[in-house]
Amino acid sequence: MANEVYYSGLTSSARVSAVLSQLIATKLADTASLVGHPSILQITAQPGSTAVQVPVISWGADAMAAVAENASVSNTGLTTAAATITLARQALRRQISDLAQATAQGVPLDVTLENIANDMVAAYNKRATTMLTALSSGFSSSVGSTGVDLSVTNFYAAIFQLQLTANSGPFVAVLHNQQINDLMSSLRSESGPGQYLAATQEMLMAKGPGFKGNLFGVDVFGSNTVATANAGADYLGMMFAPNAIGMAVASVSPIVGATTVQPASPVTVEFERDASNGSTIVVGSVLAGVAEIDDAKGVGILSDF
Repeated sequence: MANEVYYSGLTSSARVSAVLSQLIATKLADTASLVGHPSILQITAQPGSTAVQVPVISWGADAMAAVAENASVSNTGLTTAAATITLARQALRRQISDLAQATAQGVPLDVTLENIANDMVAAYNKRATTMLTALSSGFSSSVGSTGVDLSVTNFYAAIFQLQLTANSGPFVAVLHNQQINDLMSSLRSESGPGQYLAATQEMLMAKGPGFKGNLFGVDVFGSNTVATANAGADYLGMMFAPNAIGMAVASVSPIVGATTVQPASPVTVEFERDASNGSTIVVGSVLAGVAEIDDAKGVGILSDF
């Protein structure tokens, strides 16, 4: 027989090698964000400077002393300090051609000008979280050892350090996901009262990035943005009390031709037309800075990579 219709014969004319699915999957990424967490001091930038100074005053730190009858009392100085948060521009640029935009399928999550613009908020959250987790290296106190997996003992040591310096909770631990895995492994062999706590059982459950649960009264977050230490041999997470670290964001004046993705976000998204090559440039930017506010309110958590 001759002239049969085969798929292979149609691929150059009536068939294509592949068609796009109407369902688009997203590539795996750690999108956990610390932006807006209530334990982080949120500062609004002020006009006149790129730096914001946060006063730190030791109210309640000094005790009265016994004074003899008819004796004068000497002055006791009030201990004060200040932390400075400096603003800097954080930005991301992408560019899409007219042909790429015109051939979009119109389904959710497709590569379009609108979705590129919307993604700028996620890009800001990722950058801000990276800036915040990098502050772990600034705390003068730390627990754990280089080359040694994180354990329940180390976790307790961080709690003990914060309690020793008279911190009030709730405490927050931000750990790399490898540190989370090591902590879970240590919890499996935990003995004593801790093994019977419902929170211990909950921590052994598999979870995605972000909030992992509450362990021994500490809110635990996992993020792959946690910095490395000792030339990449270790991870350096942290545990901190409220207001140990702060974040400042400046409000940008309205820009002609710019659009804000969502009113609640500080991100400014601008579109720039490049007619010569038929494409549109999308730039998302924000003015933000982070800093350690009170060294005694945080502790680094060091463990093996």
